[in-house]
Amino acid sequence: MENCEIRERLHRLDLARKKILRPKLSELGLTVGEGQARTLQVLRERGAMSQRELSDLCMLDVTTMSRNLDKLERAGLLTRQPNPSCRRSFLICLTEEGQKRAKRVQEIFRELDDRLRGDLQEKELDVLCGLLERLEENLGR
Repeated sequence: MENCEIRERLHRLDLARKKILRPKLSELGLTVGEGQARTLQVLRERGAMSQRELSDLCMLDVTTMSRNLDKLERAGLLTRQPNPSCRRSFLICLTEEGQKRAKRVQEIFRELDDRLRGDLQEKELDVLCGLLERLEENLGR
């Protein structure tokens, strides 16, 4: 596999991932690739938090997160509430409808993970995850 182009393989994998996710997330009014689904998932798992905390957990810059929050707020999926511990910030909270859609997002992500795992054995998954972690470290240098 000397001629293995990692970048190309990751690109094809990402395209296939988006092709699977797009119709499912579209049904929920979410756009693939903008971090909206991940935002809902993180809020469901961790609860209310500041925009900065949410940006960090979702690995999005503050500007992109702000646009996502505006869209999700207009869709009635979240609210911004005053932060009792800091007058200059807000807590981002899921609405009841946001909770429902976030639950569905988690199901969709779980289905995708199951599909990606396919018939891989536990040892193979461990090796794969280790290699992906090393690739991520290589890019961080």
